[in-house]
Amino acid sequence: MRVSIREAAPALAFLAASFVLLCAPAALSGQAGTAQPTDVTTAENTQCVVGCEGFKNGAMGTMTVQANTLRFGQEKKKAEIGIASIQDIYLGNESRQDITGAGKVVTLAIPYGGGRFLSLFSHKVEVMTVEYVDANGAFHGAVFVLPAGHATYMKKTLVAQGAKTTEHVPEPEPKEEKKP
Repeated sequence: MRVSIREAAPALAFLAASFVLLCAPAALSGQAGTAQPTDVTTAENTQCVVGCEGFKNGAMGTMTVQANTLRFGQEKKKAEIGIASIQDIYLGNESRQDITGAGKVVTLAIPYGGGRFLSLFSHKVEVMTVEYVDANGAFHGAVFVLPAGHATYMKKTLVAQGAKTTEHVPEPEPKEEKKP
């Protein structure tokens, strides 16, 4: 029984691909032992609304939690808050519209039904407020705006590393309507 190369090519390709897939984890596991594990949490496109030393209000940058420090920074400068000095963390959700300049003026002329059109330009964000005490015992606060989902994860990471929080007042439950 003779098999031509054309008939055997798909089977050989399948065997070669299977071999690579089976051997890849073993080859990569040897490299994984040499890498240094780092416990870093990062949120890019973060805005410091107010409270970051050395930054103007509304500065954009990257928030990082690493080595018991909350850092907000840009390429050359950074503001740091020691996680142990954090007294409380508050979270909030918002919807935000990024329309500025001439577009903002045009939105004023849109009649009442134009809300749906404007909602196309909005996106969800989370607000995180951090209250902390500096080395001199002075009380400070910083307000950050992060992409949706990042603030909740940052808070969990900060609390896991020793930040203090208090239980905030939960939202009231909707009241049951009385039936006549």
